[in-house]
Amino acid sequence: MSNTDAVNALLTAINFDRFHEIEAHHAPAAVFHSFRGPTLRSSVAIADWHRQFLKDYADCNYSDLEYIESGETVIVRATIEAKGYDWRPFTQRVAEVFRVVDGEVVERRSYAMFRDIEFEKPIAAAMDNARGFRGGSASQTKKTVQEMLNALAAGDMDAGRAFFADKAVMIDGVYGSVAGFDKMVDLVGSIPQPAFGQQRVTSLTAGDHVALVEASYDPSRPRKAEWYRLVDGKIMVVEVYWMLREIGVRPNENYANDRHMRKVILPI
Repeated sequence: MSNTDAVNALLTAINFDRFHEIEAHHAPAAVFHSFRGPTLRSSVAIADWHRQFLKDYADCNYSDLEYIESGETVIVRATIEAKGYDWRPFTQRVAEVFRVVDGEVVERRSYAMFRDIEFEKPIAAAMDNARGFRGGSASQTKKTVQEMLNALAAGDMDAGRAFFADKAVMIDGVYGSVAGFDKMVDLVGSIPQPAFGQQRVTSLTAGDHVALVEASYDPSRPRKAEWYRLVDGKIMVVEVYWMLREIGVRPNENYANDRHMRKVILPI
């Protein structure tokens, strides 16, 4: 069984609410960082966490799966389809990082966007273009993304711009979506940051034409993951996923106030 097969077996167990299998697919001392929190450090705690998760995400189904596998690391970009507390369906885009040893998940990090993200036309067009692309190599993709990160870290915006396609877009599941390199830089600059510390890249894993970059201020507290999509060697789409609880967002919010407006009904 490959590491990707082991991850798929875990996702199947989650889809079908098989809690004993969820526990079995994690190593006894597995560590799980979730966008919902808290950090879990045993397979028993992880299985119990999924009991509540699958109540809030009824009829949960991981769909639209995309993979990157590199050594012990398997990365899954997926869309969760589920039903909320009022049984209304919703979707939520997630990026999950697994480290698999001897067929068991020993470490797992789950990043997410807000629910029901909708793309405007320029964003959707860029996404369709990127998802339809076939080709590339993992080594070249990793080199491109790494050199782009180095250029931006050095403050060389002109060099950084050269790595992006003309119609590149950024989809941030919390802070908004924009088209164009300049607007992407402005969006990143507008995101609130902690008063102390410096954000650092903690991992970069690449596939043929996609890559995932993780970044945080404290390596023990995962914060952000960016999924890059390349077309002909240029970055076309950047999808930004967050450890929602880490940035102060209530990830288990039921959206009750948004879905059901409460107001006094006066007699006619």
